[in-house]
Amino acid sequence: MAKLYTNTPACCKFPCTGAPRLQNRLTLSTPQPIIKPMKPLLSTVDSVLFDLDGTLVETNIDFPLMKREMFRLAVDAGMSADDLAGLDILGVVDSAARFLTDARKPADAARLREEAMRILEEIELRHAGETREIPFAKELVSRIRERGIPIGIVTRNCRPASELSLRIADIQADVLICREDSDNHKPHPEPVLLALSRLHADPRNSVMVGDHIMDVQCGKAAGTKTIGFLRPDRADDFFDDVAPDFVTRDLREVLDAIIHRDS
Repeated sequence: MAKLYTNTPACCKFPCTGAPRLQNRLTLSTPQPIIKPMKPLLSTVDSVLFDLDGTLVETNIDFPLMKREMFRLAVDAGMSADDLAGLDILGVVDSAARFLTDARKPADAARLREEAMRILEEIELRHAGETREIPFAKELVSRIRERGIPIGIVTRNCRPASELSLRIADIQADVLICREDSDNHKPHPEPVLLALSRLHADPRNSVMVGDHIMDVQCGKAAGTKTIGFLRPDRADDFFDDVAPDFVTRDLREVLDAIIHRDS
């Protein structure tokens, strides 16, 4: 089931680089339409950005283990569990590093961050070898790139694990932005803006596709259109609080949300 939102906010305030606008269109050569054609979100498409894990591939990374390990590092550094309530995995690392820096222990903060990244990378690599393509992900990305529309992938995962997952799934992208590439991470717009800059794409003519609320948040903050991809275990109203421009459970429907099928 696809859902189209109409209460889309205007382009955001964050700076971005302008870019030549591509006039390419994408056609899906399927004899029978998957869904009834709809009006695309954009008349001109400069780029399409995707989240990786949960959107294009499935790795079954043990996120609860990662969070427990980051909590352990933070508590060992002197923080309380209450200080960490509500933080995501990378948020815990950032808070613990700031805690040590504020305590005038910058060397300890640097060591904590280094150890945290080592642990996260080890867990991610352990599961990246089990990568499976999410249905139609490779076809979707290939069809877009065949028409000259560049693809960016923006992930909070480390580069070695991300590159391994993409090799196994045989998915090609023009730009890959990983955890190591930016100081701030989703839902902050920095990694999306970095991807757009490297693609020479205008955010107003670009789309961010992802399976998590933070994918929609970072896309909106960067000024792109947004598509929420509902995983099978997610309720229909999962994205309601962040109101992406389009919601779907089938990656093939992303084609219709981006361009006219018969163009």
